[in-house]
Amino acid sequence: MRVCASAPSKAILFGEHYAVYGAPALALAIEPRNRVLFSETNGGAIVLRSSLGRGKISPEGYDGCEKLMPYAAVASALFPHGDFPPCLAEFRPAWKTKGAGTSASLCAAFAAGLLRLARKKRSKSEFLDAVLAGDNVAHGGRASGMDATVVSLGGAVFFRKSFSPPSFAYEMAKFALPRGTVLLLIDTFRGQKSETAKMVERFSESFGIACLPKNAPPEKRKSVVDEFEGIWQGVRQYLGTGDARLLGMLMNKNHELLKKRKVSSRGIEEAVCCALSAGALGAKLTGAGGEGGAVLALVEKKDARRISHAIKKETSFESRVVVLSARGACPR
Repeated sequence: MRVCASAPSKAILFGEHYAVYGAPALALAIEPRNRVLFSETNGGAIVLRSSLGRGKISPEGYDGCEKLMPYAAVASALFPHGDFPPCLAEFRPAWKTKGAGTSASLCAAFAAGLLRLARKKRSKSEFLDAVLAGDNVAHGGRASGMDATVVSLGGAVFFRKSFSPPSFAYEMAKFALPRGTVLLLIDTFRGQKSETAKMVERFSESFGIACLPKNAPPEKRKSVVDEFEGIWQGVRQYLGTGDARLLGMLMNKNHELLKKRKVSSRGIEEAVCCALSAGALGAKLTGAGGEGGAVLALVEKKDARRISHAIKKETSFESRVVVLSARGACPR
């Protein structure tokens, strides 16, 4: 039996980094989709093949490339008794843009494909827990759960993390871009990418926090959430108006906060500045940020090609129009 499972990528429109400390966030599932191809085998193990390396998941544990360890966490969460289907899993990421949720997306596709091969089902919460287990390994234990949620479910998602007890809540959002506008996703990669865990640490340190969010004093977490509150009130206002100028202004303000908290980079600032100079209504980093991070720019649809060309000419950065995806992780 052969199975192709896929999951969308993601873009955080508002709330990255702040969401780790309990602030609300809005994330969007986007195309293209990341895929995992499965072939049943008789070897008693899951063999992993990726451009990053090779690995093997067996009832005795995991052996192989460290970068593929997240998938062992996914398999263990879905099949705690080691009764997973033996197979070959080949990973086909659609792109390498930092901030697009590729690690969570591939974990979600991996989970969906394994369940199809095993002819088993899991509840929505069990599926999300398994994807988050993998994404936590990928991000050094600091994943908020937002990426795992949006790539698993698809659509637009309101997300909020809590700490007493540790959990997170999500709600499918009725979100649409202003009429006549699109989002450009700009890739600022120039040969170097900052690690997500390092950017999370940098953000935390800017607030004087030197521990995991769950261990931070409640008053420290509150100071992070409070700084973002004004942006979120504006997001709620936008949802009631659909005002393109308001949405662009909020994106700019969110970016300024992230820049203040030292998670931007020279390349990101070049992309934001160029996009705005070329006529974008708003622009901000999306995801963890840092070197090689991604930028979202809100532009009039009629201006998208011209602005994309201007960005390419001035910075050499590639950009593409974001296509929203209503479909979450699924096998075929």
